[in-house]
Amino acid sequence: MAEEKIKWTDQQKQAITAEGSDILVTASAGTGKTAVLSGRCVHIVSGKSDVRNILVLTFTEAAAEQMRSRIAKLLKEEYLYKRDNNLRFQLILLQGSDISTIHSFCKRIISEHFYKLGFDPTFRIIDGDEQKLLKVEVLEDTIDWAWQQSELCPDLKKLLYMRDLRKNEGFLSKVISLSEYLDGVVSRNIWYERASHLAKITNLDNFEPGKKQIGIITAKIKNILSQLNWIVNLSLSQNAETGWIEKFKHSHIEPIEDCAALLEKGDWDKCAASIRNYQKPRTNKPKGLSEQITELIYKTAKDAVVDFSELSQLAIVNPDYLDKVGETVSSQTHVLIELIRKFDQLYKEAKRKINCLDFADLEHYALKLLTDEKSPENEPAPSQTALALQQRYKYIFVDEYQDINAVQQRILQMLSPGGNILQVGDVKQSIYAFRGAEPEIFIKQLQRASNELKDSANGFRVDLNMNFRSSKGILDFVNKIFSRVMTKSLIGMNYDETQQLRPGIKDNKIESHDKKEKIVELHILDEKDSEQDSDDNHDEAANDDKNMNLINSRQRQATLIAKRIRQMVGAGTGKAEFQVYDKETDSCRDVQYRDIVVLMRSLAKKANDYVEILKLSGIPVSSQATAGYFQATEISDCLCLLKVLDNPQRDIELASVLRSPFFMVSDTELAKIKLHNKSEKNLNFYNCVLKYRDTGKDKILSEKLKNILSQIEQWRTIARRGSLADLIWQIYRQTKYLSYVTALPNGQSRWANLLKLHDRAIQFEGFI
Repeated sequence: MAEEKIKWTDQQKQAITAEGSDILVTASAGTGKTAVLSGRCVHIVSGKSDVRNILVLTFTEAAAEQMRSRIAKLLKEEYLYKRDNNLRFQLILLQGSDISTIHSFCKRIISEHFYKLGFDPTFRIIDGDEQKLLKVEVLEDTIDWAWQQSELCPDLKKLLYMRDLRKNEGFLSKVISLSEYLDGVVSRNIWYERASHLAKITNLDNFEPGKKQIGIITAKIKNILSQLNWIVNLSLSQNAETGWIEKFKHSHIEPIEDCAALLEKGDWDKCAASIRNYQKPRTNKPKGLSEQITELIYKTAKDAVVDFSELSQLAIVNPDYLDKVGETVSSQTHVLIELIRKFDQLYKEAKRKINCLDFADLEHYALKLLTDEKSPENEPAPSQTALALQQRYKYIFVDEYQDINAVQQRILQMLSPGGNILQVGDVKQSIYAFRGAEPEIFIKQLQRASNELKDSANGFRVDLNMNFRSSKGILDFVNKIFSRVMTKSLIGMNYDETQQLRPGIKDNKIESHDKKEKIVELHILDEKDSEQDSDDNHDEAANDDKNMNLINSRQRQATLIAKRIRQMVGAGTGKAEFQVYDKETDSCRDVQYRDIVVLMRSLAKKANDYVEILKLSGIPVSSQATAGYFQATEISDCLCLLKVLDNPQRDIELASVLRSPFFMVSDTELAKIKLHNKSEKNLNFYNCVLKYRDTGKDKILSEKLKNILSQIEQWRTIARRGSLADLIWQIYRQTKYLSYVTALPNGQSRWANLLKLHDRAIQFEGFI
């Protein structure tokens, strides 16, 4: 088989060929997860299955296209090897196969069964910016409604008393945040009912979540004891004074151990009293140890003491808490729940009016279609639609499973009869918790799964830990970091032997740069205040401080990075520090600028400083767009033009429009226009343009301005008589902007931005 030509690892082979069970694959970056997903797809199709019986779900369109491309490549290789006409037929069918994002899949289901939901089939997906505006309007309507409800008004006044009521950032904006949280909840109605029930509780005797809170406190106490015992072990290893260690055990550890013992016995009342009566002990520093170890022990002990003392602030620890404030909290919570409920209702109606859905709607309505409406909420059963899809999709692949939420998980549950899902994910890469992602879903399934296929009733677990992207030195560093920060107490699983990454690169020539002494470098930019300098160096420090203020901290960091990059490529010496393996030439070569990437937590407002410094250092740099949609160059140009059409006296916007790809007036020509009227200092730029058109010395430029002004006047007429959307479309049809944009490296996305602006104009007209 062609697929056998690929040197799969044993783990990859298991994930590709295993059958008869759900397969859960943990795959860190660089371990070949995409290759495994595409390899399994080809393996299934080679067994005479149909590519149309496979559903592949990803979280981004780019990942979906990459998956389709990889599968096509492997299918083609398999066909060329076997010359099997079925494989050729499957390759043809691949373009129409169901490889998409979860949201695209949900939209397809809704579009096919819109009549079951009572939808207009021409519905669209609401844009993110439009969604924000719509939610703000709905929130205002919600508050107006609440003030008109006589039974809510008194408690609403209490809820809003002394709270920040700013429109975008104040307390009321939390109504929108809580509604967005519910996007990841399977049933909003159940959440409303449960929240309303809990809001009515005014004493701890009926406080249902008490057991859960006690469990949280138990876990917290265990973690605190773990930190304190670690201090003891560290002190013993550093030969600290025995007397200090014994005093530390008595003052810091024993009170918390007594509390933990009460918890184990189930004597919660005494445990709570112990927490309430806890007196912070004095933390003394051990003597005879290095300054770093001493400070580490002291800080860890202080933090542990603070963490334990803060447990006394929890409601469950204070039996009179609900007696004192329970009724007030209950009434205010009830109002907040009603605000959220009404907001959801009005937002749903507003979307219906403009015939649109948001991304959360796609998931919830798809789930509604897939769930038997007669089945109970706590025991959902697949609908006839879901059963039909189960017959269609014999195999389901899900990428980035660590980012799944409860609604998406329920959708998969309805789509699968069991034993046919391949789940690939990496808990370490879960970064979408703010969008409702629940990595705990994947963690719980991994815990139940077996490493043996014969004992895989709850799933077959495969850990891909052979990394083909990084060298051993990098992986050793990663393993050391994650083995300390990724623990069961923190995320529900340990970074153990099965999780640790191993180098999959065996060729010595590829690892030649591993001979460098420094594989991972940590550079600390120490920026001290001038006040910390001695009086003797006051003048020097003042000068340094003055120089430091000329550039900001990001620029200083960028300067450090630029210096290091130049050293790597040998910009000053002519000899690179090390070599890298080049896959294209299958050989090693000197490291070049194009091999280096600068990763940042956020590009917004930061990348420009780096780009500027790197360019000044003579380093070629390519950076993704750092601004938002409305700051994109093509959108900014269009907005400037619209402002000029509204009022030609806007000097800055007019100059920007003339200089833009709309009219391509050069900087030299702009200078000519301004200098031609230098005798009239108070003349604005628009009048300068008019005068140069009539009396300018450069006849070519004069004629050019005549045509430009004529075109602007023509567009102004269209703007008065027609719609904004038609105007925007005419502008891009009649200018060189379209050809200019499409010729750019990222022209496709820029042209998409222009189309998006056109669509927004249509939506705006719909609102008016």
